[in-house]
Amino acid sequence: MRPAILFLKALMTAIVFGVALAAAQAQQAAPAPDPTAAIDSARSELDRIENRLGDRNLNLSDDELAGLRDRIDPMSASLEAAIAQLAPKLAAADARLAQIGAKPADGEPAESPDVTKERDSQTAARQEVDEAIKRGRLLQVEASQVADQITELRRSLLASRLFERARSLLDPTLWLDVAEEAPRDVGGVAALGGEIASQVSRNLTPGAIATVAAAVAAALLLLFPIRIWTANFGERLVVHQSPRSRLRRSATALFRLVATTLAPLLAALCVFLAVKSVGWLPARAEPLALVLVRSAGFLGFAHGMMKALLAPGRPTWRLVELSDAAVAQIKNQPMIVASVFVLGRILDVFNSTIGASLSASIATSGTFAALNAATFALSVRRLRTAQQLEATNDEPGAEKEGNPILFVVRLCGLAAIAVVVVSVVIGYVPLAQFLANQVIWITAVLWLAYLLLVVVDDLFTSSLSAETRFGRNLSEGLGVRTTTLEQVGVLLSGVMRLFILAIAALLIAAPWGVGSTDLFGWLRMPVTGFQLGGITISITGILSAVLLVAVGFTLTHGAQRWLDRDLLPKTRMDDGLKASINTGVGYLGSIVVIMLALAYLGFSLDRLAIVAGALSVGIGFGLQAVISNFVSGVILLAERPIKIGDWVVIGSDQGNVRRISVRSTEIELFDRSTLIVPNSDFITKSVKNVTHGAPNGRVAIELVVSSALDPQEVKRIAIDTAKAHGSVLAFPEPQLLFTSLGKADYGFSLFCNVPSPRQAASVKSDLHFALVKAFGDAGVALAGPAGPDVTVAIAQVAEALSGGGGRAVAAIAPKPHDASDAPPGAAATPKPA
Repeated sequence: MRPAILFLKALMTAIVFGVALAAAQAQQAAPAPDPTAAIDSARSELDRIENRLGDRNLNLSDDELAGLRDRIDPMSASLEAAIAQLAPKLAAADARLAQIGAKPADGEPAESPDVTKERDSQTAARQEVDEAIKRGRLLQVEASQVADQITELRRSLLASRLFERARSLLDPTLWLDVAEEAPRDVGGVAALGGEIASQVSRNLTPGAIATVAAAVAAALLLLFPIRIWTANFGERLVVHQSPRSRLRRSATALFRLVATTLAPLLAALCVFLAVKSVGWLPARAEPLALVLVRSAGFLGFAHGMMKALLAPGRPTWRLVELSDAAVAQIKNQPMIVASVFVLGRILDVFNSTIGASLSASIATSGTFAALNAATFALSVRRLRTAQQLEATNDEPGAEKEGNPILFVVRLCGLAAIAVVVVSVVIGYVPLAQFLANQVIWITAVLWLAYLLLVVVDDLFTSSLSAETRFGRNLSEGLGVRTTTLEQVGVLLSGVMRLFILAIAALLIAAPWGVGSTDLFGWLRMPVTGFQLGGITISITGILSAVLLVAVGFTLTHGAQRWLDRDLLPKTRMDDGLKASINTGVGYLGSIVVIMLALAYLGFSLDRLAIVAGALSVGIGFGLQAVISNFVSGVILLAERPIKIGDWVVIGSDQGNVRRISVRSTEIELFDRSTLIVPNSDFITKSVKNVTHGAPNGRVAIELVVSSALDPQEVKRIAIDTAKAHGSVLAFPEPQLLFTSLGKADYGFSLFCNVPSPRQAASVKSDLHFALVKAFGDAGVALAGPAGPDVTVAIAQVAEALSGGGGRAVAAIAPKPHDASDAPPGAAATPKPA
């Protein structure tokens, strides 16, 4: 198994490499076409198409109109390529003329004849290129109009063909005509049979017999052993190679569909090519043989789709959530509907091949349209029965709410049945046949689209998931998180599913007169670009601009990481300045990248000025605060009144600046919470920056001691205590100021400096402890004289209570202040009691 897989991979790689190499060599060998000649050729081709459309003697069929429409898109592509080649030439000519300058005005010095000659030459060259570009763009518009005209003609032809009334199947004269013309039709069949027999008898050689026999043998091998072996091999391959996820189930279903469809198609094609190659097939019978080949492929597709979606007998591999009983009700319907449809198509082509009568063709088409309606009715009935089986939940009387999608499907099916039956009855047989064929075609397209949607979704979401080895390895290799990789997978799945739905819409609309050229023309319009306000907007331009932005932002972030990790740490700048430089580089890089992307999209400075002027009113009212905060953020990074790491006080809050962004500044408060402040508040309001000035912090301590102490002793103790602390700076030296003089108490202020304001609080607390201990060891009481001894106070109270009278009370009562302590103008003696 493994060597076979490796061989297949190597073979596919060699094929792709060979094709790419051949294409590159062909591109190098092929000379670049002349854009002017391509425009002239397109003009001639468009004239021929218009002349053919304008010829009233020609009754163009739908196939002929489709062929004319298919010739327009290559012409439009060549015109687009020619204009793209001429645009740089026009820009170069404009640049050269701008370098030469305008002709001298009257009164100015005359220029040399060489300059005049060069200007005239460049002007003529520019005019020629400009005229070619204008002719090309005019031809593009004219080609688009011709394409729209052809589309309208095809729709009108389809409408006239569908609504052409024939004869009703209930008309007895129709069947009488069929019986009357039956001998002639039988003669046509006999003539075709005789032609085939004559062709075979003329080329009946041993080599021809061997070739056809080998083709039949190959067809039998393809239909039975090879088909079964391929399906089993694909299932084993998927199981061993795909991760353990839903991808195994959906990939197996897709492989089973491909194997079941290709086996009968290739078998029929093999027999057809063999019969044609040996000369056994008349030219008149070739369309009939081709419809037989396509019918074999369609029957295989119907059978394969049933096995892929319903998986009879294998509920764990089933893509549709149905029980075995429900699957048993509907599993045979695809083949029944497909068989009736295929038989009707074969008989239609057979009637055309033998030249059957009109009545026979009408009868055949109407009969099979009615039979198709009957198979639709049977399918709707079986679908309803399956839905009831799913809804009963093992209780026949308890039905659940029906699925709205199935209800819409049944409603559309019933409407189609009614329209087909009514059309057959009233005689619109072409309309009935067309609608019956469209119901089958739309159903097949929707089946295939559903299967592909499931496979694509499982492929991207499973392969890029963190649960798979491939997803984990890719995440580690790219250096992204697994969740990001899963989001990319979901996005890719959405894009691919949208593409599948667009292709399904094209296939559904194709029989209604909308060809592939129409849809791909619509898809090419946003890719090649369209003009809007003088600006060319295209998907390729937008994707290129997005890629440019992604690459630019990646380079900008890389430069920021290099600054932050390598360059700035080797400088003597403080952390705040480093952060400001890093943020400024990010702003500058982002602005440059955005300007380059806008310029790539075609937004020049004058157009940006117009857009800015148009948006100025909205910015003035709605985005005023945002713009103010942005400008304030730039000012903060430039003037640096605050920087990252500063200790700021704003209002009643204070903390450390952690981040300065475009709109706001983040401050981490001392309780570890974060305060987000708009940048404009730092410019328009008063903000205290504790660490903005000198980096040193200052500690101030107030001391109050008794006036009985020597101030010099107090100074010595306080200064020595401050100097003894390890965080107090030696310069500036600590100092003690004598701040208040009183008869009872003296006031002092101790000042000392610490390396950082952030240390001031802790150092002040440490000095409080140290000063209390130092003054206590020296026998100095802080904050006034010491209180009375407790023992003496108790003795005095006891003496007063025992009859000491006023003397004892007077002894313990406080003495009045001396007159020298009283404020000026106050009485010198106390008031009498």
